[in-house]
Amino acid sequence: MTSVDYFVHDAEADTPSQVIAAYIQAHTERNDLVVDPFCRSAAAITTALELGRRAIATNLNPIQALKTRLALTPLPAREIGAALTRLGDSLKLDTPLRDHLRRLYRTRCRHCAAEVSASFFVWERDQDVPSEVSYHCAACNDAGLRECDEADLQTLKAIRPRGLHYWYVLDRVARQQDDEARQFATQLLEHYTPRNLYALSNLVLKVEDLFSDPDLLDFLRLALLHCLQGGSKLNAVPGEPAAPRTTRLQPPPRFAEHNVWTLFENAVSGLKRRPPVTAVTLAKAASHVVAPPLVDATTEQTEAARAFAGHMSVRQLCKELPPKSVACVLAHPPHPGRSRWALDYLWTGWLYGYEESAALWPLARRRTSAWPWYLRAMQATLSAVREKLKTEGYITFIGQAKPLAYCESLVLAGAAAQLRLEMALFHPQDGESATRPFAGQRGEYRLTWTVGTPTPPWPMAQEGLLQRIQSTALSSAEDTLANRGEPANFARLHCAIWQALAKQGLAQRLMTTEDLPSPLSSARQQVRKGLQAGLRRTLRLLPEDESGDSALWWLTQLPEAAPLSERVELAVREILQTSGPVELATLLSVVYARFPDVQTPDREWTLTCLRSYARQTPPGRWMLKDEEQPMQRQEARAQVIEQLLGLGSRVGYAVTTQHPHLDVLWSQKGRPAQGWTILDSTALSQLVRQPTDGVDPEMRRIAVVCEARQDLLRLRLARAPWLGQQLTAVNWRFVTDSDIRRWAAQEEVTLAGLDALIASDPLSLESRSQLKLI
Repeated sequence: MTSVDYFVHDAEADTPSQVIAAYIQAHTERNDLVVDPFCRSAAAITTALELGRRAIATNLNPIQALKTRLALTPLPAREIGAALTRLGDSLKLDTPLRDHLRRLYRTRCRHCAAEVSASFFVWERDQDVPSEVSYHCAACNDAGLRECDEADLQTLKAIRPRGLHYWYVLDRVARQQDDEARQFATQLLEHYTPRNLYALSNLVLKVEDLFSDPDLLDFLRLALLHCLQGGSKLNAVPGEPAAPRTTRLQPPPRFAEHNVWTLFENAVSGLKRRPPVTAVTLAKAASHVVAPPLVDATTEQTEAARAFAGHMSVRQLCKELPPKSVACVLAHPPHPGRSRWALDYLWTGWLYGYEESAALWPLARRRTSAWPWYLRAMQATLSAVREKLKTEGYITFIGQAKPLAYCESLVLAGAAAQLRLEMALFHPQDGESATRPFAGQRGEYRLTWTVGTPTPPWPMAQEGLLQRIQSTALSSAEDTLANRGEPANFARLHCAIWQALAKQGLAQRLMTTEDLPSPLSSARQQVRKGLQAGLRRTLRLLPEDESGDSALWWLTQLPEAAPLSERVELAVREILQTSGPVELATLLSVVYARFPDVQTPDREWTLTCLRSYARQTPPGRWMLKDEEQPMQRQEARAQVIEQLLGLGSRVGYAVTTQHPHLDVLWSQKGRPAQGWTILDSTALSQLVRQPTDGVDPEMRRIAVVCEARQDLLRLRLARAPWLGQQLTAVNWRFVTDSDIRRWAAQEEVTLAGLDALIASDPLSLESRSQLKLI
């Protein structure tokens, strides 16, 4: 078994079955046990079972555990339909509950004056009453948004914002003696209007009062969870832009107050419409997956359950697992920070009660900056799980983050738990981009450990350890840039640096040094010092613009390796030439596997390369364009050379193709005047690397680019402004092969035509089809 050393592509980010399958196949054998202690979906269980493994998926968060378990459980459709009817018929103040809740949202049809139930009300965030109402009148078919009137506001006046329903919910989330938790829960309840808070609390109370069957109650809780999500102030008005993602929970400037009973009916209908689930026999306890309980001979013999999905902490799970029973741990580790846990904390108390919400409070109370606490928590988690791993077992964490402390904390936690870091991968969520010199970029991390320390601990004074961290950070950054062959932002270097610190045992040594107040901040400071020292010798920063706020890291000496962008482009073209029609997911997987570790390219660049060389064919496959076939490209190149030779002769130049670095040279009176290079790709490094010694500085250098490559070239230059500056400095201009064809087709050819082609921005390749050729 080997570690996965490249970023496995998955088209379905929410349920990464391809990623899970890749790690399970690499790290386990048939019938091995796979564990997901922070499950967010049923993907680990379903994928493991398909591959002939056993699986356990748990979560401290009962909401996530509920979603996972029900994704594997067939829906009792008839029972849930009957439950909706029974719930709606139950009485509230001598009125059926459905009618009581609907009347909370009653309004008047502006066309026929009939009473109707609103779909939602629109609120301005800074106002105390709604401003608009949306409804559909069945009597006259009038529908849409209308301004609220006085009758709409009268309903609100009858609802006490701090009635018994409010204290009922608050007491379920936090007890009076827990001042901090109580205050936080009070703030969270402000994300609901008084009307929706009243409706939701009554709905939850009625469900718990009427239904006791645990399976049916679980599905009804899932429907209620949909109501809690859709019934808050955090939902934008349908058809209007959603609020931008921030670290704070804040309603959008205009939010929708949805009809809670309608939300519940829709949730139940959605459950009834969900595709049939292939039932998975789930064990009653995690320990039963490891060692099935004895079956009485008199009872019906059934196949032992090979999976468990449940709600428990990592500590509780590890109590049920014997030592060396787990082959692979595969999980999305949780993040600290109130914004990530706040709503789950509230909804857990609302749906399950105080004891369950109290278990989440240590996570919900932490702010995003509580990374030292997170490090200790993850160290305890990894230490507990390590005891359950087989000798050759693996732990892989997959998670999205922008804060660099996320990766740093996990690396140090693994080292402190006596685990050996096999691989640390980072892949940007968006395209590669410049950032502040020591800032992160939103992306996905994948860290894989095995049992055992990287090297035996060795005696080292604190000063020597810190200096060693500095030198390791610098050498790792230098090696990363040299291997990539092009500049990179700090997030790319950062991942490689921390991987090096772990593999060389420095992270472990750091965690065992007692007189360091904070291993996390100490290591971070030394990494920065090491790179800052390198800026005076081997490293430099390439600013994105004149402000210098964002920059890429680069080497002072040009490395021998070709730029990664160019190698990826060539790889995409080669795969298309040799594979025939290929699915996008397959192509991305093959490309990523060719460029492992820190060299794995980002998705944006790979897709732009694909669109430049290929066309899409039904059903969703890609194949090389006819004009990109090798023979056609050679013919097109020869045609351009022939046109350039003819054009040079027509304007009075001596022309030749016998030049060591140029495809065509135009000379006048023995002096080079126009030098032409034909680019079939965006391999701009060959232009920068062309020698300038002995070259007439007055000679214009012109690169002829394939018209199909314009979008790719624009992206390359947009992401590498430093490259454009270098090309401009050595007098390079760009034209397309179609520019040359149109110029050659003119009856009268003069140098003014060439001047017109390259008179604009020397690196601009905007369409010149309307440009008048003189």
